[in-house]
Amino acid sequence: MNWEANLVTSGISPFQMLARAFCRLPVTCVLTLVSCFLFALSVSASFSAGSMNGLAVKPGALDLLAQTEFPDVYGMILLWKGEWWRLTISAFHHGDLLHLIGNVLAFWIFADLIEGKLGGCRYLAFCLLAGTFSMLPEIAIEKPVVGISGIICAQLGIILVLRRHDEKLVERMNPLLVPLSLTLIFVGVPLTLIFDLPLANGAHMLGLLYGTAVGWLCYDLRFRNRLAAYSGMLVMHLLFAGAIVALMHPLWNGRYFAWQAIHQTQKSAAIANWKLAVAMDPAIEVAWRTLALHELAAGDRHKAWVTVLTGARLNRSSTTLNDLVRIVWREFDSKTERDRAYDELEQTFGDETEAWLDRFELPLPGRDLPP
Repeated sequence: MNWEANLVTSGISPFQMLARAFCRLPVTCVLTLVSCFLFALSVSASFSAGSMNGLAVKPGALDLLAQTEFPDVYGMILLWKGEWWRLTISAFHHGDLLHLIGNVLAFWIFADLIEGKLGGCRYLAFCLLAGTFSMLPEIAIEKPVVGISGIICAQLGIILVLRRHDEKLVERMNPLLVPLSLTLIFVGVPLTLIFDLPLANGAHMLGLLYGTAVGWLCYDLRFRNRLAAYSGMLVMHLLFAGAIVALMHPLWNGRYFAWQAIHQTQKSAAIANWKLAVAMDPAIEVAWRTLALHELAAGDRHKAWVTVLTGARLNRSSTTLNDLVRIVWREFDSKTERDRAYDELEQTFGDETEAWLDRFELPLPGRDLPP
């Protein structure tokens, strides 16, 4: 009632209040509208898809995808394709309405303190870069996240520096704002570990570090050494850009090479990528199967035999590889070849040879395989 009375007394309509807010914080208004638009788009897309569980459909955001024909080949496939801008879009999506409202309120509280200080263009660049870079820790562990909380933590980081240079900023701040915000950020880590809460702690920490680093370079170091400050800003952003490129081409991830192999048109290049895939990640069952079938088609039965045996040893629950072992075994049509195959099997499994013979349903040495 007091809020409505104040509006009537002052003669300011809600529309005029929004217009004034836009004039005072234009970048914040635009980014808030972007978040609200993406949320509405997600609701609409999820409703159309018949899935409202956590608004699973988030157009333009990054997600963990799998190859339809090869379910064990999965990862940030859209990022592997080069669609790096999805990092930025993901930062402005939200999981549900409560997530959106909480983040927008915190975003406005911090923006009211720093947007005017930084200026429109610099503040927009700061928010977009903070949102993009803060996603990197979670994407590196293949955990798709959404939300502007990384930007909010970056805002907090730059405020930690700005308050040493701007007395008016300190006067406008609530004394509890900084300690309460820092507490919420750091308490999130044990809460996630204990209760398995879906918090993007990596995004929060990197956002805080990014904002603090930008503040230190632009306001602490710049007054002492302008060249060092600008050089530091350039190096820091180049490192982040390099991290994005590395995540677009994760050479440590075997599933990335498997994905490359699936889409290779040249057979030799595809086989080379399959070999890299099993070297990086022996759990990729389809890679062992593809390599063994390729070697079998090339006429190298014993090489195919050793390949499929190795794959089966490293993927003990795989029934597909067990079936392929029996298929390759039937290619040995002479006693000499079967004796050699037995030796290769014993070299692969050692003391477990008899147990694996039972699992593969192969005859013991000296016995024929039943029809």
